Amino acid sequence: MRICILTLSLLLVCCGGSTSGGRDRSLEPADLLPEDDDIQGWRRSGEVRTASDPDELYSYIDGEAVLYTDHGFESYASQLYTGPGGVELEVAVYKQKSPEDARALYEDPRVVPSPSRALEDIGDAARVDEGGLFHYGVEFVRGRFFVRVTVQDKTEDGLNTALLFAI
Repeated sequence: MRICILTLSLLLVCCGGSTSGGRDRSLEPADLLPEDDDIQGWRRSGEVRTASDPDELYSYIDGEAVLYTDHGFESYASQLYTGPGGVELEVAVYKQKSPEDARALYEDPRVVPSPSRALEDIGDAARVDEGGLFHYGVEFVRGRFFVRVTVQDKTEDGLNTALLFAI
């Protein structure tokens, strides 16, 4: 299986870019979204949604946008995917001004899902959002990026798919 573009790009950010700027300044959230079949059987559905200022972000996520702007929001991209059996998944990537801003966003009580459980070996910190009735979410922070993967399949297979998009 090929390495997910999201993971590869984020590894380049962490290993090759500085935490205070450097190479990761030019990497944008849309650059990190997986292409068709990067995860076997999963294809993009619809257009990539992007925002490079708070007003654009508000147009997509309205009341939630303040969470990101409070923590140094710079840019955003999200993409819907459709997989086997018509299951839907969304990847949302938020670029913050610094790794500290991204970590503070991840730890903000307004963002932390309940119930959730920590994950190892994904990013600087990661967790599974177990609170959805019909979905799983995987959230992680790596460098200046906060990433949320949401799969509309609350089964073990659904969770494993979300993890594939995250790792």
